[in-house]
Parts: sequence; C-alpha cells; structure tokens
Amino acid sequence: MSNGRAPVSRNASLAERLAHGGWREIIRVAELGPCWEWDGPRNGDGYGYCSIGSRRSRGAHRLSYELHIGPIEAGMVICHRCDNPPCINPDHLFPGTHGDNLADMRAKGRERYIAGDGHPSSKLTDEQVREIRALAASGQSYPTLAARFGVTSSNIGRIVRGQSRRAA
Repeated sequence: MSNGRAPVSRNASLAERLAHGGWREIIRVAELGPCWEWDGPRNGDGYGYCSIGSRRSRGAHRLSYELHIGPIEAGMVICHRCDNPPCINPDHLFPGTHGDNLADMRAKGRERYIAGDGHPSSKLTDEQVREIRALAASGQSYPTLAARFGVTSSNIGRIVRGQSRRAA
C-alpha cells in the first residue's frame, strides 16, 4: 500500500518515520476518541509497519508507543484498546504479555479459532476427550487409546496432560 509520498531517508528518526507514514483519524470506539489509522504499508493482519534506519521493519503501533509513551519492556507486546490493528493512537495502546493480549482478545470475542467440537479440523468431540481422560486415568495405555480413537499416541498424551483441548 503506497501513501504517495517520496521515500523517507533510511536514517530518519522514529518521529520522522511515523510522520512520513502518516495516519488518518477514524472513530472506531467513540468513548476512546479517534483512532489514528496508519496510512503506510500494512501486513496481512492489518498492522502498520515501517523501518527505522538499518533496523528491520517494526510495527507502527509499537513505534508510536515508544515515541509517545516510552520504551517497551523485553517480552511485552503492545495491545490495542480499540481492537483496530492499524491504529497508532498512543491513548489506545497499552503494554501486556502475550497471555494478556490473548485474554483481552477472548474477553472481547475476537478469538480466531474455535476450540473443541466446533473447530473444522477437530477429529474428536468434547465427549470423546472426556472419555480419553477417564480411560487414561483408569490405566489404559496411550497406544491403545490412540488406536481406538484414530489419533496419535502423542496427541493422546497432550489431551491427558491438558496441553490440548483444555475446555473439554
């Protein structure tokens, strides 16, 4: 996506890079105020990105957070209160762990993948998962359960340990 502007110098500062990419104000969540939608290039998920100097491309929302609020702690992601990926308004951004971001996504009903019976590639029903756990607890071997339910022994192990199909 081109913004019609001449290229910015690779030595441009963070502020210059963000200003060059530009944004437009759009109201997404009225109580938060306008989103500043990144008007530069975006990735497949809609997040804006740009490069600073010789550094590789980085999320425009992360760069905006650093410019307006401050450094981002190691291991932290920058989440959107507005749930609008191209938004770079610092008032809409907050730091969190990856787990915080996933919990926020689930709480707002934006989870991409359906777990359990509803998932299109699921081979087992929630009832079968409960049965597998009960049979394993009673001493059935993983290979026996795998053959019975048409999945791999490693899949049975993940189910029994709660590493997959947690909600079942």
